[in-house]
Formats: sequence, structure tokens, C-alpha cells
Amino acid sequence: MTHFPQPIRLGARHKRALYAIFLALWGSGVLWLLFHYFLRVAGEFGDAAHPLEAWWLRLHGLAGFAALVAVGSVLPVHARRAWQLGRNRRTGLAMKAWLLWLAATGYALYYFVSEANEAWLPPAHWVAGLALPLAGLIHIRLGRRRPARTSQRPDRAHVT
Repeated sequence: MTHFPQPIRLGARHKRALYAIFLALWGSGVLWLLFHYFLRVAGEFGDAAHPLEAWWLRLHGLAGFAALVAVGSVLPVHARRAWQLGRNRRTGLAMKAWLLWLAATGYALYYFVSEANEAWLPPAHWVAGLALPLAGLIHIRLGRRRPARTSQRPDRAHVT
């Protein structure tokens, strides 16, 4: 039986699904920020939340769950194979840590927001979220570079 090594690169449909999910996640977060901070409406007792603000937050939460599934779909093959081959480890670990931070702070915003953490927790989440596309682009660009020449071809390297 011939064993073919697992590829690092994602298939076209998988990539498109990941990009769509993360675009929905990032876009809904940006729209929530815009509506929450800049598009308030006049209410009976002063400024009030825009009616769409809650819908952007709901979409953001849904996209967050989809993103957790999407990240889970990348770990078993893409991340594991890249780690085995020593490819793009720094940015891969940074992406994992970044996404873990966003998941943890998003969870905390939903379940543990209080006066004690309202000054730092929301900005800690949305600053990291706004920067996520840049981190993703860096990871992708560095991952597309050719590996340095070694005595062994990467597809023939012994993997344990």
C-alpha cells in the first residue's frame, strides 16, 4: 500500500469556506462596532442603540460558532502536517493563540462582562479581532514561501 503524505495547502472549497466564515465574522464585528459607537439613534431619553446593532451582534455570535468549526477543520491535517514539516510554525502558533484569545474574550463578553472588566475586556476583544485579517494574511504569505533546501525532501521526511 502506497502512503501519500498529507498536503499542507487547503483545497479550494475548504479555503473559500474558511474565507467566507472569517469574512462574515470580521464584517459583522466591524458593523457592530460602527453601529454601537457611531450610528446611535435619537431616542425618547437621549441616544439609543440602532435597531440593527443587536442583529449584527447576533450574526457575529453565529459566525463565531462557525469559526470554531472552521478552525477545527484546519487543525487535524493542515496544522498537524505543517508542524511535522517544520513549516510556518511561528505564525501558526500565533494564529492559534490569537484565535484562542478571541474565543476566550468573546465568551467572557457574553457570560462575564461586569463593571470590573468593562473598561478593558471589550477593547481587548475587538482590537484583536480588527487585526485578525492582517495576522491571517501574514500567516498565508509566509506559508506560501518555498521551504529552505534540506538534505531530505519534505515529502520524504520521516514523520512520527
